Amino acid sequence: MSGSNKAIPVRILITVLIAGIVGVIGEFILNYNMNRLMDGYTEITETHQVNRSYMSDISGLLYRHQILVSLHVISDDAEKMESYALQASDVAAKIRMELSELGTRMKGDKREQLYHKVYSNFYSYLQNAEVAIEFSDEGSRTTAFYYVSDILSPFVVKVNQSLDDLKALTDEEMTEARERMDHIMEISSVTQIICVAGIIVSIVSCCFLCVKMTSRLSNSKNELEDEVKRKTDALREHDEKLLRIQNNTIMGMATLIESRDGDTGSHVIRTSKYVEMLAKAAQKAGLHPLQLTDSYIDLLVKAAPLHDIGKISVPDSILFKPGKLTPEEYDEIKNHAAEGGRIVRQALGSVEEREYVDIAAQVAQYHHEKWDGTGYSAALAGESIPLCARIMAIADVFDALISKRCYKEAMGIDEAFDLIGELSGSHFDPELAGIFISLKSDIKEYLASQAA
Repeated sequence: MSGSNKAIPVRILITVLIAGIVGVIGEFILNYNMNRLMDGYTEITETHQVNRSYMSDISGLLYRHQILVSLHVISDDAEKMESYALQASDVAAKIRMELSELGTRMKGDKREQLYHKVYSNFYSYLQNAEVAIEFSDEGSRTTAFYYVSDILSPFVVKVNQSLDDLKALTDEEMTEARERMDHIMEISSVTQIICVAGIIVSIVSCCFLCVKMTSRLSNSKNELEDEVKRKTDALREHDEKLLRIQNNTIMGMATLIESRDGDTGSHVIRTSKYVEMLAKAAQKAGLHPLQLTDSYIDLLVKAAPLHDIGKISVPDSILFKPGKLTPEEYDEIKNHAAEGGRIVRQALGSVEEREYVDIAAQVAQYHHEKWDGTGYSAALAGESIPLCARIMAIADVFDALISKRCYKEAMGIDEAFDLIGELSGSHFDPELAGIFISLKSDIKEYLASQAA
């Protein structure tokens, strides 16, 4: 019995020792896993944010460079051409710097391969952009237009596609990191159970340490989640800022194109407003309920400024001609509709919002179609004409009627509304024309506010 009694403390000591060791090991594993979680996930999150920022900046700068080259090509003012060329050179230098910084961060075979695609396509684009500027400086406008519309845009699409692939790879790495974090959390949970069981058997203090570590782990996870959310919101704000810059650039380019037709850009603003008023009124009247959603109307209003982008291909001698056009010249003018649709699809080929690209292309290509099928560029008739183009047609013709041009005087507003009514069912969709005429007082009030 005495030998047995002596063995009890030893057994208790061994049990407590084993339980204590288990508790210490559990604590160590919890600390180790927690530190791995914090360090690894924080590093990947920061890398993800910085890389995405570089990629977004490069994409935005590339769009700006393409616009500056386009402005250089279409401009007739030597000073402006020189200014656009200098600005394009500065933007190209910024892109090179951003590419260089991004390149230092692209470690690993897959990242390096995708980065080299971006690098190669950008320098191919840059070489062709310089050629376009040289042709423009030499007066070879047609060749320069060809480079801008047919050569530069595909390279822009390739660069942005490669950037999108890099972003996708970055997102994939973030997903893998999150899965590793979940795995570590599972291990930590199992370790916690073992640790608590051992501590209960041995000493209460181990239980306190385990609870403390569990609480710290939970707080660290919450802090990490809050940090990820903050950085994700910052990236979203950055992307939205770039989108606003692109929208403003598109509006500026559309305004510049309109100015070639003798307008200061107010035609773009007015027609966009008419489109918005007519589309919302048609929606309220229950017309085309499946198509005329709030989202569709918003995209249509944003796309309206691009309706005459095809005029970039029309020579000044025809665009500014005060007298009657010859049949050949009129065919050249009519070609701007089909050309506009092509330019929109190429220039906006990398934009993720495909519905916006489709609406913008349809508005540019079909806004001169007529309800009776006698319009251009495809001689479509009735509801085979896209709804967005039928709305744009009314807005465009109305504003053209009340605006002075080099080849005509402005028509009175009441007379213009009367003519819209007369052309209802032949030139215009009769339902849309009727709704537009019902907006007469609202449009008059809008035009009066613009004149003031």
